[in-house]
Amino acid sequence: MKPWEEHLHPLPVPLPPVHGEVLGCYLHRLAEANGTTPGRLAQCISPHARVYFTLRTDPLRRWTPAALPRLSIMTGIPVETLNRSLPAFTHLAARENGTSPRRGHAHYDLHVTCRHCMKSRGISGPVLAHRGPAARLCLKHAIWLDGYCHYYVGHIDGVVSAQRRHIRLARRFPDTITAATKEAVKLTRSWLVAGYQPALARRWHQRAEALPKQEARYPSLLRYRYDERESIVTYPEFVSILGILADPRWRALRIHRTSGIAFERHQETIDAIYTEAERRLSIHTLREMPDARHAFRNDPLFRWTDARGRGRFDTPE
Repeated sequence: MKPWEEHLHPLPVPLPPVHGEVLGCYLHRLAEANGTTPGRLAQCISPHARVYFTLRTDPLRRWTPAALPRLSIMTGIPVETLNRSLPAFTHLAARENGTSPRRGHAHYDLHVTCRHCMKSRGISGPVLAHRGPAARLCLKHAIWLDGYCHYYVGHIDGVVSAQRRHIRLARRFPDTITAATKEAVKLTRSWLVAGYQPALARRWHQRAEALPKQEARYPSLLRYRYDERESIVTYPEFVSILGILADPRWRALRIHRTSGIAFERHQETIDAIYTEAERRLSIHTLREMPDARHAFRNDPLFRWTDARGRGRFDTPE
């Protein structure tokens, strides 16, 4: 008899999943608590399950819908709770129903959950979970989650309030938040790396000085494209710019590639977008380049606005 055909008994130590937890991580925690392997548990749940189950294993290719009720029997947790807490089963149900679940949000949507929150639940090890489109830090403990080190950022000016604004933006603009997030990351990183905006650079330098370097807590669990210190120090300005880039009213003003209108006739639109950005960033001007080598048309906000310089940004809707 195959493992998935055997009669199931509840595990001696059932553990509830964390909301949004990766299935591989959950099976690892269950296996460790019950003296078995995650691969063995997976094979008891569904045929075609992998024997080697990593912490990041989440897609359930070739799994059957019977996996969810069998996991419910194994853990003693209701099917509804497991389905709500483990996104892997939402994707499995969508595949079986012939519907497509909503696409993943900007960039990587996995993070290690807040260690303080997990400690309060009696969990000592790292827990991998899917994050929402706006989740960057734990608001309760002010721990930055989007990186290896999990810095405390409660003392960094504007970061915690920016997280709250970010959440409101994601709720307000669900259809554009993913594309706008990618664009806002490119834009703020361009300002940071190229030094186009000295006033912003001074802010970021001050925040960086208040953020001491520390050793990575989770160096091997996930891979990140950018240094999390850079993401932290630019986060308030990132959210401010995101409020423009995600708003359909401002996106509609972007100059289309096929418009064929001379630059001078775009000036009113460009001025309006820059004025709004300066207001939201509380900065005197974004239109003065630090030296002659930095032409205004190289500024990333101009490239987002004007079609001819938008090679790095998506085509407007």
